[in-house]
Amino acid sequence: MAAKSRPNLLAATAGLLTGSALLLVVAFVAPIVVDAEEGEKPWLTLEELSAGRLIVESPPTSAPVSTRIEPAATPTTVPPPALRETLVATVRPEIDAIWPTTEPGGSEFVDLEYRVTNPTYFDNPLTLMVTDRTADGAWLKVQIPVRPNGTEGWISASDVDLSSHFVRIEVKLAERLVRVWDGETLVVETSAGIGHKTTPTPLGTFFVNDLVERVEGSSYGPYILSLSAFSEALETYGGGIPVIAIHGTNRPDLIGGAHSAGCVRIENDVIRFLAEVVPMGTPVTISA
Repeated sequence: MAAKSRPNLLAATAGLLTGSALLLVVAFVAPIVVDAEEGEKPWLTLEELSAGRLIVESPPTSAPVSTRIEPAATPTTVPPPALRETLVATVRPEIDAIWPTTEPGGSEFVDLEYRVTNPTYFDNPLTLMVTDRTADGAWLKVQIPVRPNGTEGWISASDVDLSSHFVRIEVKLAERLVRVWDGETLVVETSAGIGHKTTPTPLGTFFVNDLVERVEGSSYGPYILSLSAFSEALETYGGGIPVIAIHGTNRPDLIGGAHSAGCVRIENDVIRFLAEVVPMGTPVTISA
């Protein structure tokens, strides 16, 4: 498939979302390691992570920002997804880790592979997508970026700052397409490379939990949008955690194919644009 992209790259976009982007950042202690090509190594090995960050202590005994993006330059007839506001929880600086429970205010804690710390491994505020909340708003159900995919738990609303937006990302694997919507407006449509049949890109609804800048010429391209998703075919990758991401590439000739270890690869100019306009906590629905 020929690569195609339709982002609106107006200079004015750079100033958009500044308020929300500063509030909405990241949710995981592990590095991005999927798709390490041409000798590029994981940023932290599983052994290093496990040695310093596995839960060894007992858990504690208790415990709106408006977003607009400029539309794509060319109209589209693709129907937009159902309009839905996403609620995002950014953990407050004084909270050094979250201890999600299986019920609102309950005493049973979600079994986590790692301690979910704040700030994250990349020194960004821990940010989580809210999927439910109690009627009084005191407890929030959040998706947690740990294995297995889709893990959820309840945290206290008093530990976070809440914001919201209408940005959503769709990844269509059969079409090899990524679409980014702001409400009912299509902002970006671009061709993508996806996971190989032996290391497929996982299906489900996840969220953007980190933005990581890379060096020029990196196999990940200039930016990585880390997702709260993990490879379901790999236990580790290159000694690291097989985190799924949307990122650029130094092999644009492979865009439109199925060659990756699970990540979604897009053109570098498009990932640069998304790095400016996609807020943390953005839902990412990956479908066949």
